Amino acid sequence: MPGMQTSNRITMPRKITCTLLVAFALIATGSQAGTADPVAQPAPRKARTSNPETIRSVVEIVVLDPKARAITFKRDDGNMVNVIAAPAVRNFASLRVGEFVVAEYGRARALSMKKAVPEENAGEPPAPAQQPAGTAPRSIVADIIAIDDKKGFATLKAARGLIIDIAVKDRRMLGAVKIGDHVVLRYQEAVAVSVKPARSRR
Repeated sequence: MPGMQTSNRITMPRKITCTLLVAFALIATGSQAGTADPVAQPAPRKARTSNPETIRSVVEIVVLDPKARAITFKRDDGNMVNVIAAPAVRNFASLRVGEFVVAEYGRARALSMKKAVPEENAGEPPAPAQQPAGTAPRSIVADIIAIDDKKGFATLKAARGLIIDIAVKDRRMLGAVKIGDHVVLRYQEAVAVSVKPARSRR
């Protein structure tokens, strides 16, 4: 009888251990099966937008054209930016030349861009557009000073320090040029969505 008691004490824990191991294995398998299928829960799609990234900076107003709602800003690096004030800029009539403002504006939209032939030169930079934004494409000869292939952005510099930040929908245009190229750009002006007085020049 003592031998039987000893045998039971040894055998029962082993049976319990095996049962527990099988149960844990089934639980683990079920848990993995519930999370291993990435197709069942696709990642949410990011909302698409037609508006390019907004640029926000403190600038000085150097030219105002009330009829066209056109503004030329001078940046702190001395370069110029031309924009058209959107209807959202309700304080346009109160803006003054020489005033420092916090401006938010989108990028100009590139319509075409190709390398300039040797006889083409930058010449005079274009004045602010004389028609509402989106109706008057402009053309200019300028140098490419920055390219962001991932976002489809580029920055060009023309005569007298005019800077044009552009969004390029057709990536083939960016693929055909490089930083330092002298190009002919056809584009639509950037649009300012907010122009507010700055508390300071920085």
